[in-house]
Amino acid sequence: MMSKALKGTLAAAAGVALGLTGAVAAQAQDDEASTLAAGNVVIEDDGIQLFGDANGKDKSPHASMIALDTGDGDLRTVYCIQLEVNLEEQYLHEERPWDDVPVEDLPKVLGVLLNGYDGTNAGELLEEAGLASDDYGDVTQDQLAYAATQSAIWSLTDGWVLDTDDPTGDDVADTIVPELQAWLLENSEPVDEPDLEPYFDVDDSEAKTEGSTVGPFTATTNIDSISFAQPEGATIVDENGEEITSLSDGQVFYVKFDEAKTSSVTLVTETFTWTTPAGRTFVPVDAEGADVEGQRLILAEEYTEEYTAEVEFEIAVEEVPSESPKPQLPVTGSSLTTVATVGGGVLLAGVVAMVLMRRRAARADWGSDA
Repeated sequence: MMSKALKGTLAAAAGVALGLTGAVAAQAQDDEASTLAAGNVVIEDDGIQLFGDANGKDKSPHASMIALDTGDGDLRTVYCIQLEVNLEEQYLHEERPWDDVPVEDLPKVLGVLLNGYDGTNAGELLEEAGLASDDYGDVTQDQLAYAATQSAIWSLTDGWVLDTDDPTGDDVADTIVPELQAWLLENSEPVDEPDLEPYFDVDDSEAKTEGSTVGPFTATTNIDSISFAQPEGATIVDENGEEITSLSDGQVFYVKFDEAKTSSVTLVTETFTWTTPAGRTFVPVDAEGADVEGQRLILAEEYTEEYTAEVEFEIAVEEVPSESPKPQLPVTGSSLTTVATVGGGVLLAGVVAMVLMRRRAARADWGSDA
C-alpha cells in the first residue's frame, strides 16, 4: 500500500461559542481588552506586622493576606510586589503582562511563589522547611507562611531586609518568618512568565496516509485536556488504534476514515480543562480601564477548572497535482500527492474571558458599589 507524504498548515479561525451571557459574550468578541482577567481585592486577614528597611528606609508593613475575588465565589491568593506603593483596594485590578509591570526580578518572584504559600499549603510548607510546631501561639500557620512568602518577595522587588533584632510583631513569628524566608530564597530558582492564554495547535508535519488512516498528528497545548465528539465518517484513534475522545499536550493521534478516499472531518470540542498558572500580574484600573498608580499584585496559586466551549477544527485530506513526478496511482492514473490541512477554531482570545475572571462582569460589580 502506498504511503503519500503530507504537508499541512494550521489555520486559526474565530467563532468560539462561550458559555457566557449574551451581553458578556458580545463584549468578549467586540472588545479585545475583555480577554484580560480581572478581579476585586479582598483583604482576608491583617496578617503579621513586619519590621525592617527597604532601600535604607525604615518600614513596618503588615503582611496582610490579600486575595482577588474571581466573581464566581472563589478567592485567589495574591501578593504585593511593590512595598512602597499603596494598595488601592477600591479599584478593579486587571491583568497585565510582565513587560507592562514596572517590577524587577519577577522570574525570581515566581520561583518563590511556586515554593511558597499558595493559600492552601501552610502546614506542608512549614513541615518541608523544618519549622513545623504543635503550638504557634497567637498566630496561625497561614499567617506565618504568608508573611514569610511576602517578605521574601519584597526582598526581591524592593530591597526589603527584615530587622534582625525585632523582625515581626510576634514572638513566634520572630523565629519562623525569617527562617522560612531564608529557606524560600535558598530553594527557589527563577521561572519564566506563564502563559496568559490557553492555546491549542496540531503538528501534521509527519503525517501520511495508509489506506483509510491518516496521521500521525501531534497535539501541542497548555490546556490540561480537551474533549470532543467523534466526527462523522471517521474515528480518532491513538498510536495503538484505540479510540480516544480527548487530547492533551503531546498526544499523538490518527484519523481513521470509514472509507479510503479523500475526505475531511470536523472535530467539535465539548469541554476543556485549563489550569490557571501562578505568576500572573494585576494592576489597578479606573472605570474606563486606564491604569491607576497603585500596588501591583501577583497571583500565587494555580487552580484547575473545566469549561464548556464549542470549538471546531477540520482535518481535510485532498489529492492535488504534484510539482514533481510521483508514482502513478492506480485509481486515477494521475501523478498526485496528498495534502492534509488542519484548521479551524483553535482556542483563541474569547475563551480567556472565562479562564480566570470576567473583566466586564467584575467591572460591573465594582461600578455598582461605587
